[in-house]
Amino acid sequence: MGRLDVVAASSDSNSHLIQTIGFDWPEKLEEGIPLKVRMDLLSSDIEHTITETDSYESLSLLYYFTEHFSERIRNQNERKILRYLIGTRIPIPALVDRRAFQTAKARLKTWL
Repeated sequence: MGRLDVVAASSDSNSHLIQTIGFDWPEKLEEGIPLKVRMDLLSSDIEHTITETDSYESLSLLYYFTEHFSERIRNQNERKILRYLIGTRIPIPALVDRRAFQTAKARLKTWL
């Protein structure tokens, strides 16, 4: 997960940074600023059965806790239109590699 991915994954849950630094806090990141990073990120691919109310944005919000990764799901599914796929299963790609995420969590535990 690169710096931009971390910023996008964490931006919806960092309202304290918006209040203290400003709306454009991702551009103002400096070394040492604490970020809240979810520990329950999707780390393995799963399948989702499409319903009438699904959109790529709602699926991103459901599985990644932010709408920022809707394009990731859309591209994984060849940009198909979901309303024509109701009742079918589509893949939802992992946001992070399981092994890399487990290693990162272990490192965080040693730092805290």
